[in-house]
Amino acid sequence: MTLTSILPTLRRSIPSPLSRDAWPARTVPTCDDIVVGGISVTRYVALCGLPAVMTAPAVIPLSGGMPSTTASTTVLILEVSVARPADEVPALVLAAALDDAVHPVWSEARLLARVSSAPDHRFAVCGDDGTRLPGVALVLPADVRPGDLVAVPCPGAVGVGDIRPRPAAAPADARPDAERIA
Repeated sequence: MTLTSILPTLRRSIPSPLSRDAWPARTVPTCDDIVVGGISVTRYVALCGLPAVMTAPAVIPLSGGMPSTTASTTVLILEVSVARPADEVPALVLAAALDDAVHPVWSEARLLARVSSAPDHRFAVCGDDGTRLPGVALVLPADVRPGDLVAVPCPGAVGVGDIRPRPAAAPADARPDAERIA
């Protein structure tokens, strides 16, 4: 438990800490962004669009942040397309589908591009079809809403082709995503 999870209003003045070994080398958190190797993740998304990936050298475990010469870590930047309210079973649908070979570190998920003073809340993550991904949950501020950006580290080199964007429009006879979340 961190100070920013106990007192969420502190997120406006100090960034929430991150696990150095899970993120790429030279990753620095800010209050509303993450900087990887000197490049702002939100600026990268503004230039490249969503979903996006940033791959950089991994950290050698237990080295204090020393970059690896052989291993990589990727930051996945995904958009929240549906956020179920907290009075129901809290769940999120992310606007991308991940290949089976992609294994994000969901416990390190971070909200980007805005600072929230809402308390932390555990959310289930749902796939494109609205079914929950087994054993997958992430902790984000309780006021997460559609359109928010979430950054998640992932070991290895992941290409944007490994993250398939969801279709922009559903067929007219399909129910909205919010109704399909079970």
